[in-house]
Amino acid sequence: MVTGFNRRLRALRKSAKLTLEGLGDAAGISKSYVWELENREVPHLSVKVLVDLAKALDVSILDLLGEPPPVKASPEDLRFFRKYVNMDRADKERFQTMVDLFDRLPTARIRGK
Repeated sequence: MVTGFNRRLRALRKSAKLTLEGLGDAAGISKSYVWELENREVPHLSVKVLVDLAKALDVSILDLLGEPPPVKASPEDLRFFRKYVNMDRADKERFQTMVDLFDRLPTARIRGK
């Protein structure tokens, strides 16, 4: 029986552009175990495997388990936001300045016209 966890894992893996083997290698588990996690109900999933999968996918355990994010966002946006949140104050300020400058550019220049 395919569950929400199975679907989320597959979607996150595909979003990260990883094959079953690639995710398995990154998480330290076998390709066949990744396939089972995506296609079968796994009664006892260890915390270590959850942590390793989350690290390999660059997501939080809550993302993997299906806790709703505070805002509706794609997996890519959530990864970006987590990187931003972990920046130090100076880097955040520099990034915000860059975004402000980018917003001031005429649309035609952004599109290369």
